[in-house]
Parts: sequence; C-alpha cells; structure tokens
Amino acid sequence: MMLLTGLLAAQYNQKGMVHLAIGGAIGAHATELEQRFTILGVTVTDTETDGAATTSVPIQIGYAIGNRFSLGLLIEPGRYVPDSANSDQTNSFINVAIEPRFYIVNANRIAWHASLQLGGVGLRIQDDTPNRVVDARYSGGAFGLGTGVAFGLGESIGLGFDLRYLATNMKLRAMEINDSSVTDIYDATLRTGGMIAQISLAFRFGAAQAN
Repeated sequence: MMLLTGLLAAQYNQKGMVHLAIGGAIGAHATELEQRFTILGVTVTDTETDGAATTSVPIQIGYAIGNRFSLGLLIEPGRYVPDSANSDQTNSFINVAIEPRFYIVNANRIAWHASLQLGGVGLRIQDDTPNRVVDARYSGGAFGLGTGVAFGLGESIGLGFDLRYLATNMKLRAMEINDSSVTDIYDATLRTGGMIAQISLAFRFGAAQAN
C-alpha cells in the first residue's frame, strides 16, 4: 500500500499544482488574404495566397484541476513575416488563449499531454516603404490543437517540447496609407493555418511531490 501511494504521488502533474512555462517558438503558416475594393458602390473581391513565418515567446500558466487535467492561459507575443515581406516591414502579433490540457502520460519525471487553445489574435503590419507608408491592424479568432512532452529535471523545474497547429481568421480593423485611412474603400480578411514548434523552460509549484 505504501508503494502504491508513493507511485500515485510521484506524478508530473497533480491536483492543485500551478504550472508556469516560458519559451521560444517558430512557425510556418499558409495564408489567404481576401481583399474587397469598393468604388462607386461596386465591390470587387480578390484573393491572394501566400506563406508566412512566425517567431514568438509563448508564456503559459495553468492550474491542475485534477491529476490528469489542467486549465490555463497562453499569452504569445511574436513577429509575423510573410513570404512577400520586404526589409521595410515590421510586423507583430499577439495570441491570447484559454488552454485546457489533458495528461495522457503522467509519470514521475515525464509527461505527455494534449491541449486545446481557444482565443483571439491581433496582428499589426507596418511597412515603411518610402512614399507608401502602410499601417494595418487585424484581429479575430484563433483556434489551436497541440501535443507536447515535458521532462522533469528536478522537483520544480523541467523542459517542455510542444508542437501546435494554429488557425486564425482576422478581419481588417484599421488601415492607413501615408497617414490617411483607406477603410472606406478597402476591406480585408486574413486567414492563416500552420504548425508551431516550441521549446520551454517549465516550473511547477504547489502540490506535494515525490521526485
């Protein structure tokens, strides 16, 4: 009985535990930009496909509701670089999501989990090309699915390796060209979908551990 109790206690995730992680991530995404031009009451739609790369700093905090389940928050600021971007562009985004996580394997020094991300994303595209300075702001919903492995390096610290799929659907909220708004004649929707690879330094606190 004592051995069984010890094995049950020696789990990477335990009820009442707080998880905190900060890391770095890179992503590759397919993009679809639907543009709508309205002139004299006539709207013309044009759709362009492209690709984009992202780099980001995901910050995650979660609380273990049970030994197999935690609920957390993902805050992920980063940079967005379309394939067609030029050297004058500086694009930034932030992804904020609620993140439920289920622990498929929950052993002493290792855990394998599956996760869901539900939230929103904001993107700002700034292009300082001479004579055509563009400032565009998009925002919308974001949906993600992920899986990852965590390795405990000690009682409270570990390493995490995650792979996530992220899909977004963002509406153009504001756009200025040379400081003049163009949204009375121009509208757009940007959709993206792609994979993100992430490595994190992970910390855990709050529950009795037997490592």
